[in-house]
Parts: sequence; structure tokens; C-alpha cells
Amino acid sequence: MQIRTLKTFCDVVELQSFSEAAKINHLTQSAVSQQISHIESEYGVRMIERAQRNLTLTPAGDIFFRACKEILQKLEDTKIAINEISNVVAGTIKLESIYTIGLHDLPKFVQRFMSTFPEVQLHLNYRHAAEIYQDILSNMAHLGVVAHPQKNRQLDIHPCWKEKLVLITPPDHKFTKQKSVKIENLNDEPFIAFERNIPTRKIIDKAFRNKQIQPKIVMTLDNIEMMKRVVENGTAVSIVPENSIRDELQEGTLASLSFSDVSMDRDIAIISKRGRILSNAEKKFISLLHEGIEFHPGKAQKKKKS
Repeated sequence: MQIRTLKTFCDVVELQSFSEAAKINHLTQSAVSQQISHIESEYGVRMIERAQRNLTLTPAGDIFFRACKEILQKLEDTKIAINEISNVVAGTIKLESIYTIGLHDLPKFVQRFMSTFPEVQLHLNYRHAAEIYQDILSNMAHLGVVAHPQKNRQLDIHPCWKEKLVLITPPDHKFTKQKSVKIENLNDEPFIAFERNIPTRKIIDKAFRNKQIQPKIVMTLDNIEMMKRVVENGTAVSIVPENSIRDELQEGTLASLSFSDVSMDRDIAIISKRGRILSNAEKKFISLLHEGIEFHPGKAQKKKKS
């Protein structure tokens, strides 16, 4: 059985699609189906239940899938070790990022990285934080970009930068007459909050608790883009990362204020699975985000002031 067949099987399972697995492996859907059928014939059991809308692994398929992942990971580690000897920066990086960083910050870094190392294939997916942690631990992704990283003995955390959190309001809101605002002014103020499972929500809630503030939460969302649209409509105010509102500030659809009595920011970091050998390409990408902080717009402004 060829290694490519094992990879195709894993791709079908992970993508939940024969057609998508065929696409990324440059095969026809018929060829992928034949490979899966060949595996099932060789072992004499069905590996995948082919329901109309989704695919599920049989107990035998689950065992085979885990074994395939271990084999493919061993081969990847071997390739990385060989590349280390020759100092080659190539291969594939499966990168996942939370939406705010992926949409507003990462594109500049990715563009610079790909222009410097064109031999690297970088696949970027936007995911919720909980999904990123799960994918890193299950080897579905190589690197994950998260905010307010959670400590975990199975993960390595590579700090990148800090991101300031600011209050956003409609342009004609009463707060915009001030240069800054005290967090106590948010007491009983209609407020759009992150959902409780969002790490940034924990930072904001801690600041509220420390100052004994209770805003009037009228809506909870997990999408900053939607939060910005709701605030623009005048429904309520919110607290979001400063870098996520550059376009709205320029267009005049939102106003932002800093807090005069508290400092709120969130740590941005890359996470990777502990014990997994990082490729040269992954190390270079981590270095770009860590050492290239001056490339980040928010940090560049701070450096000019100092």
C-alpha cells in the first residue's frame, strides 16, 4: 500500500469529502473512491460509512485512521530532520488563526513570508480558538495563532505581540465628546459582549470585576465583524482589539476611545504541539512574527513615540 493512499484516506476523513480530498491530491473523485475501496478490500472491513450528507468512521476505520496519522507524522518528522541537516526552508505549513488576527494582521506577515520563502506552501485557515487548540493537539494543524493563549502541558507557546483593546461607539455617541473614558462610565451602558467561550471575553470580564462594573449586556456574539456592524447601528457600545477597526475609523463609521483608568490588552501568540519537531519553515514563520514586531502596525506606532 502506497503512502499516498494513506494520505488520501486521512484527507477524506479530515475534509469529510471525497471530492475535496481528490482536489487537494490532484486526483479524480473516482480515483479516491477506488483507493478507499482498495483499503477496505485489503483489510476485509468497511472503514468509512458513506451517508448522504456526511462521512463517519467505523470502529475499524478509526483504528486505521489513527495509525495512518502516526505513520504520516513519522515520515514528516523524518523529512524535517533531513531538511535540518541541509538547512532547507521548504515544505508545507498548516496554519490556523482566530478570525480577527487572520483578517487584520496576518496577511502582511504571510505576504512577506511567502515572498522570502517561495518554496514553502502555507495553508491558512480561520478557526475559532477552541477549534485551533483541538486541531493542534490532534496534528490537524502545525501552528495556531491565538489571543490570550491558554497554558497547556501539551503545547508550546511562542509570544508575538500585545494588542490593545479599546471602546468602540457610533460616531455621534455621547462618549465621543471625550478624549478618553473611565471604565465606570460603562455601568448600565448597553453593551455588546463576546460569547463566554471567547478568550478576549475573559480579559474584559476581569477588568469589569476589578472595578465592580456591570454593563447592560444586550447581545453576545462570537464575530467581531458582526459586533462592529451592530455598534455602527447605534444599538450599543463594545470593546474590541484596536487593530480590527482601522478601516471603520478611516471611513468614519465608528469612533474609538481608550480607557483612562484601566489598561486592557491581549497577548497574541503562536501555539504548537509540544514534542513535535518544528520544520525550518515553521521556525522561520515564528521568528517573523516574534522578531518582526516592528512590522506590526500597532507596535510600529509605539516605537515612533518612544
